[in-house]
Amino acid sequence: MEKQKIDMKWCADYCREFWPEECAHILRIADDAVERRFLFDLPWDMEQTAEAVEFEGAIDWQYMPKGDPEFIYQFNRHRYWICLGQAYALTGDEKYAACFVGQLTSWLEENPINPGTVKTTWRTIEAGIRGENWVKAMEYFRDCAVVTEEVRERFLHGLRLHGQYLLDCKVPFSDKSNWGVLENHGLFDIGAYLMEHGKDGRGGGCSAGTGLAEAGEAYVEEALARLERELAIQVMDDGVHWEQSPMYHNEVLRCVLEVLRMAKRRGISLPPALTGQARAMALADLAWMKPDRTQPCGGDSDRTDLRDVFTLAAWLLKDEELRFAGYERLDFDSVWDLGEEAALEYRSMKSKAPERLFYPMVQSGNWCLRSGWGRDGDYLHFKCGSLGGGHGHFDKLHVDLCVAGEDVLIDSGRYTYVDTSLRRQLKSSCAHNVPVVDWQEYTQCAGSWEVKGRTAPAARDWCQKGPYTFLQGSHLGYLPAGVLVNRRILSIGSRIHVIADEFYGAGTHVCGQVFHLNPAGSVETGEDGFLYRGARAETAFYRLKPSEGGGAEGMELEETPVSFHYNQLEYAPCVSLWREAPLFVSMITVAAGYEVGDPNPYTVERVPVTAPVTGRRLGDGEAEGLRIRDGRHSWLVILNHLETGADGEYIGADGHYGLGRVMALDETEPGSRLTVLQW
Repeated sequence: MEKQKIDMKWCADYCREFWPEECAHILRIADDAVERRFLFDLPWDMEQTAEAVEFEGAIDWQYMPKGDPEFIYQFNRHRYWICLGQAYALTGDEKYAACFVGQLTSWLEENPINPGTVKTTWRTIEAGIRGENWVKAMEYFRDCAVVTEEVRERFLHGLRLHGQYLLDCKVPFSDKSNWGVLENHGLFDIGAYLMEHGKDGRGGGCSAGTGLAEAGEAYVEEALARLERELAIQVMDDGVHWEQSPMYHNEVLRCVLEVLRMAKRRGISLPPALTGQARAMALADLAWMKPDRTQPCGGDSDRTDLRDVFTLAAWLLKDEELRFAGYERLDFDSVWDLGEEAALEYRSMKSKAPERLFYPMVQSGNWCLRSGWGRDGDYLHFKCGSLGGGHGHFDKLHVDLCVAGEDVLIDSGRYTYVDTSLRRQLKSSCAHNVPVVDWQEYTQCAGSWEVKGRTAPAARDWCQKGPYTFLQGSHLGYLPAGVLVNRRILSIGSRIHVIADEFYGAGTHVCGQVFHLNPAGSVETGEDGFLYRGARAETAFYRLKPSEGGGAEGMELEETPVSFHYNQLEYAPCVSLWREAPLFVSMITVAAGYEVGDPNPYTVERVPVTAPVTGRRLGDGEAEGLRIRDGRHSWLVILNHLETGADGEYIGADGHYGLGRVMALDETEPGSRLTVLQW
């Protein structure tokens, strides 16, 4: 069925020339495996480790360090077997093949399917992932004398065991979870492999009556039916996976791309929906990709480079925009998977930078604004969507911000899946850049994956006119406390962001804004706000103090935990602004960025808002105005906190008036009028 075998020698020469660091990394992993030492630090290892685990004698496949079962799961996915194969292709050293054979034999002998192992080494998600990893690993050893016919028989037996196990997995959980896609992409890979390598009809040592090729056909047919159903259920109309975690969005996408790749190699026809879903998910990745080409750390996600995903997707889908976001040539893993012909074709593909700079992904509640597609670009990501299940964090109204390509406002990440106080802290709303009430959580963890207090997003609105981008979101989480919180963001270009939080209700409450800053920079606080100093960018955060009353208020700077990779922890500056007062309360912070080396060009001041028909000045609880200057421009921003009606309908300042709840103008433009961003 496969028209052309991949020339492993050519791939090895290619990788030595263009990817020497990756070659060294893979050889280290392979050498470690030979010595029974395991450190999971590949970019897409879902649960990376920072400390190596070494077995002095036989490998204990059930070993669980520090009470974290995620080590068992990652360990038993056998991704390092692919590294053994690549090391063999790079060096010709049969010790890597011997290691593969020894570990394969050990694993098959010591891991029968039983009620205990189905919770550890035989979880269905691991079985699915192994389906891909085993098939890929064996391809590297196809001509190796160490992998004898007897070993191949045992391997085929193991694949058949996996295939039947996955085929028998029929639970509703798989339909709605990333597990289902990971399970069934493995079932597809197993089936496609058996269709080719089981042509002689032998059972590979299995007692089942049908031959391997026939079983493979059944696996492929069922896997495709399940994948089509699961993706239709799980992927939202804007291409985002419903679990609201870029990490698992990409695990699902990578599985679908693997199915497309394997189907192309084996000549298997696919439902058109699979290709469509792969494209939609890849374009969602493109929309939220940060300037440094990594995914946002939203939900349970690591700071992972997306370029290898775009590279494979661009070649499979023949997409010029994805090609733009990918590597200049096939990356290390893609060239082994696709081969010489694909490498040459990829280099000749046209690349086109996307024309869009603003992506409203409304179904998932993700809005992304950027200044351009270079690594030195500005970027804002606003989130107001559904929780997204166990991998979701309590991040409604969260903002990520980059200036000149550098992170300024960050997500705190995940660190661990062990149900500890740190796990709960990193999932909490206060671990994100959000408005909070009384420092309380609107959703509570009931375990590492379970929650109490499901809260719907609300009042989502957006528009873009000229240089202005308006975003709004709310949620119902604080209604039990009698408070409705609403966030409105007005971006002027891509470096000035007015973050206006409104707290509606009754009684006296502590209303707060939380800002988590990049640990690579430093933070200075002052009377009027705080300043982030980074390597390439600085961002001044101006807090507008109330012009009347206002109650007690304060600002606190502390160090809080942040994790950019699983099992890795550091601390970063966090600034909390708060005001204790009777509701209604408005808190406005202006974030204005500029590049290091330039003096801060900005000034921000309050402007009284009036209703010209009656001549009445409106109170802060009705409407607020502010003026932002950068030395060349003077922008006037008007925010109406109430309905436009009576003498609060036609409002403004300094001779500029309009009918709107959010309005802005550049006073330096001759004849300019207020632009209404929200009516």
